[in-house]
Amino acid sequence: MVGLRRLAEDSREISRRSFFAILGWLAFLAASLAACVEAVRFGYPNATYEEPSLFKAGLASEYGVGSTTVLIDKRVVINRDPDGIYAFNLICTHLGCTPRYFTDVTSDLVAKGIGGLRDPLTGQSASPANPAVQGFKCPCHGSRYFRDSVNFYGPAPRPMDHIQVQKGRDGHLLLDRHSFVDLTTRLKV
Repeated sequence: MVGLRRLAEDSREISRRSFFAILGWLAFLAASLAACVEAVRFGYPNATYEEPSLFKAGLASEYGVGSTTVLIDKRVVINRDPDGIYAFNLICTHLGCTPRYFTDVTSDLVAKGIGGLRDPLTGQSASPANPAVQGFKCPCHGSRYFRDSVNFYGPAPRPMDHIQVQKGRDGHLLLDRHSFVDLTTRLKV
């Protein structure tokens, strides 16, 4: 500020010290403005590298009644039951790990004497007479889910999220991983 006052008093002459003071202030203001612009730009990404949430799967006729198809690269499971086709995100509701599909996720629990392993949606249950039930097991902390994503053992607090399934104009299934639906929602085929 002293440099600006001195410049105002004697506008015909500018000393070397005043010139560099003004130059320094202008450089400081330019750098501050550039930093502010970059700070605001930081909040808006230039590009997103995640896959789109909507994608096509096979034809509806490719999924037989009782089938379970795991799309591990998309982290999605497509099931078909007598009521129709449904899908869910293959993401453990405990901490987000990717559960693995097994044809038997209950017999070791039945052998330990754990009872009451009954799927509330399908009515399928594990018993000493029939201990093997299909489902998913999370490798991180041991949460287990029935084939239809309902949790029954471990720290998972709720079933895996069911997602919207539609039939496209070309007959292929359209799945939207970010559009959640009720556990009982089915695409009639």
